[in-house]
Amino acid sequence: MSFLRTLNYYFSLRKNLKKSRNEILNLRERKFRKIIRYAYKNIPFYNEYYTSRGIKENDLNFIPISELPIINKNILMNNFEKFFADKRITKNKVAEFLKDNPHPSSLLFNRYYIIHSSGSSGKIGFYLYSMREWDFIKAVSTRMFPKFNLERKKYAFIGAVDGHYAAISLFLSPLHQIEQYFYKDFMVMDINRPIKTYIEKLNEFNPDNLTGYPYGIKLLAKFQREKILNIYPKVIVCGGEQLLKSDRVFIKDIWKKAEIVDNYATSESLAMGVCREDLEGMYIYDDAVYLEIEDNRTLLTNLYNYTQPLIRYELTDVIKATKKENYKWPFTCIENISGRVELIPTFINQDGEKDFIHPIVIAEIFVKGVDKFQFVQTSDQSFEFKISILKSESVNRIIDDTKKILNSILERKNMRNINYKIIVIDDIKPDKKTGKFQLIISYNKK
Repeated sequence: MSFLRTLNYYFSLRKNLKKSRNEILNLRERKFRKIIRYAYKNIPFYNEYYTSRGIKENDLNFIPISELPIINKNILMNNFEKFFADKRITKNKVAEFLKDNPHPSSLLFNRYYIIHSSGSSGKIGFYLYSMREWDFIKAVSTRMFPKFNLERKKYAFIGAVDGHYAAISLFLSPLHQIEQYFYKDFMVMDINRPIKTYIEKLNEFNPDNLTGYPYGIKLLAKFQREKILNIYPKVIVCGGEQLLKSDRVFIKDIWKKAEIVDNYATSESLAMGVCREDLEGMYIYDDAVYLEIEDNRTLLTNLYNYTQPLIRYELTDVIKATKKENYKWPFTCIENISGRVELIPTFINQDGEKDFIHPIVIAEIFVKGVDKFQFVQTSDQSFEFKISILKSESVNRIIDDTKKILNSILERKNMRNINYKIIVIDDIKPDKKTGKFQLIISYNKK
């Protein structure tokens, strides 16, 4: 059923590319009205939230989106149980599941995919998708490929792999499904291991499609330039972090015949938009999400997730709309996305070599009972890990669990020589000057 449903979504979504701009805006409006009416009737949070602001059910047929109240990650996590029609879903059950089931393909209640993330806020967030919604994500994700077809190919991925992260969860989702047939073979590279350890196997594998975080792909491109790596992917898909223009140019210069794709996705919606060479800009999937672009933030309404509806959810992404007039697709076209770049902490490992810990590996650290955390590099061989803990949790247990995770990260990176301190504090405040929270700080004096 999953494959047939994905296929049905795929053909339906293809038709949308042929529609006019007005038809897409009308479709987006219909989907928006449908999900807010559903949320009001079935999701306790929205019924209470809207009612407390004088919004009645009949108002939802015409009220402008700008007049609905905004939500954010704090509101979501503080009212977590109220965001679901399924009463079995609780914050504690999700946390226990993530602790006991780290494999990205494992499902809560054999029904829900879970993505966990702190993003740049340092505060843990949980995002759930039903199997039906996941099939929609897989279908819309085919838009990443300029010449999508059902030919069997070899796929390689480089990124964080040891948890319920968005990119690896989507990459592995065809496994044990009919779709696995189209994976002629696949290779997974953990960005939290020294990348050199994969070179020999990657040369032998020679993927058709290379997917991963831009920073990891850029490192592979450097090895290709040095003739240590010798692969020739046809498509390179970057996602998970901002693809800088300079990095895109560098990667393209190394693999001139490869199509470079910038996939825009968040934990809150794995289907957001795409930038391909043939499109001349990044397009937002207006048939999957409703984005309100403001000067210093973006508001997301996920139009396909009925498991955990997110309506006017505040993202820290800052989007700049384009002024171009000719569009290849009938969707919102944007120039770039900013506000997603994190500092990349670099250390001297136990072999005396420089190596890094990827920001997404840090951002996706999950310890049950930790509410917020911050990574502070203090030298090229030390850091502090600041955490604030939920009041009902055991401090000693959380410190032990945090040590296990940090030790595992350092072990895989050959950084057992790195010293660190875990500091428990009541709260982690934003930067006094900017007012923004910094997930990663460096006081490393070089």
